[in-house]
Amino acid sequence: MNSLVDALPGARHVSPLPPYRLEVELRSGETVFLDLQTLIRQRDAYWRLRQSRYFAMASVDPLGGIRWPEGEDLAPDGLDRYVVSKE
Repeated sequence: MNSLVDALPGARHVSPLPPYRLEVELRSGETVFLDLQTLIRQRDAYWRLRQSRYFAMASVDPLGGIRWPEGEDLAPDGLDRYVVSKE
């Protein structure tokens, strides 16, 4: 991957975990765990993510954010809001 892109904050890889959690490998090499339960339950824009099969479709976008097929996303510079633990 491009070294300039690697220097930016954001995700390199994401693995969905139940319930509403993500294991995220950051571009820095650090692994963090995000808990999206509150976001998904409180924000109507994320209603599709309440379905576990859809939530499991999370992927990393080219800028290092997390996205789902119908347009739901988390910006790379905002991922730290949802961190609950680090590895």
